[in-house]
Amino acid sequence: MLNIIKHIPKELIDCDISDLNHILKGPTLIHIEGIEKEPLLISTLLHGNETTSFFVLQKLLKDFEDKKPQRDIIFFVGNTMAASQGLRQLPGQIDYNRIWKKGDAPEYKMAQEIYNYVSEFRPFANIDLHNNTGNNPYYACVNKIDSKFLKLASLFSKKIVYFTEPSEVESMMFSKLCPSVTIEAGIAGREEATIEVYNYIHKVLELKDFIITSENKGLNVYHTIARIVVDQKMKVDFNNSLDNAEISFLKDIDDLNFSMVMPGQSIGKVINESAIKVVDNNKKDITPIFLKIEDNNIIAEQSFIPSMFTKNVEVMKSDCLGYVMEKILSV
Repeated sequence: MLNIIKHIPKELIDCDISDLNHILKGPTLIHIEGIEKEPLLISTLLHGNETTSFFVLQKLLKDFEDKKPQRDIIFFVGNTMAASQGLRQLPGQIDYNRIWKKGDAPEYKMAQEIYNYVSEFRPFANIDLHNNTGNNPYYACVNKIDSKFLKLASLFSKKIVYFTEPSEVESMMFSKLCPSVTIEAGIAGREEATIEVYNYIHKVLELKDFIITSENKGLNVYHTIARIVVDQKMKVDFNNSLDNAEISFLKDIDDLNFSMVMPGQSIGKVINESAIKVVDNNKKDITPIFLKIEDNNIIAEQSFIPSMFTKNVEVMKSDCLGYVMEKILSV
């Protein structure tokens, strides 16, 4: 299932993403030799429609077509089939960012094969590149509150999210080996996001150590403590009205991301209070702590900071509306 190549496929540098699977024939590790040997692992296209990572991949491959990078780079190009069709994942397919724990499907075995391959080279750092579907600032995620992880994240953004669930993600597995981050580079398709991530990776390639200096200060670290899920059978819209939907959120609900939702504030309406729940990291229903339903209005019971609130109904139903966070640290 996994291809491993140790050269830059020239046709990949300028191809359209729709041709990606034809060129690579499936998930692929591209191992590029650098000046220093401890590699930087960069995962791309774990979700096929999060295209910033693809454009960054192309720019980096072009850079290193004729010269060595500062250190080895191992690119993992993930869901090439879904990417070629502009989809997060194919119908019935396992989410490529939920395969990084033990399982019986071929995708789980592929993830373990990647881990085994990369671990042999004692990786310097791991970066997993993503977009999100709502209006979010650029931010980085870590799975450990550790100075090395925070340094790696801070080179991309002063906003850092610490999470431990979902635990099946790529960054969690590689956090066992080296400093590891997930980069959330806003909405897919924006050129400024490609440039921002491309410049970030060059900073990491030049990095000699993970000592936090004055330029890395001013960090705000948030902890993801729960997620808000909706009943997959419900009709959803964003008109804040139940005229044509069973759950209707605020028109611009994703504008709330990384702001404070205050007690008494409404985020939408619901016809049946059981259709929306807040679930903590242990999968326990904690809805009454954060939300209450009054006259069909979804009301904040206490203050919280949301992230990844999305207006993409497909993503909302397959994953969640968004996450509930608390601020835990300023550095």
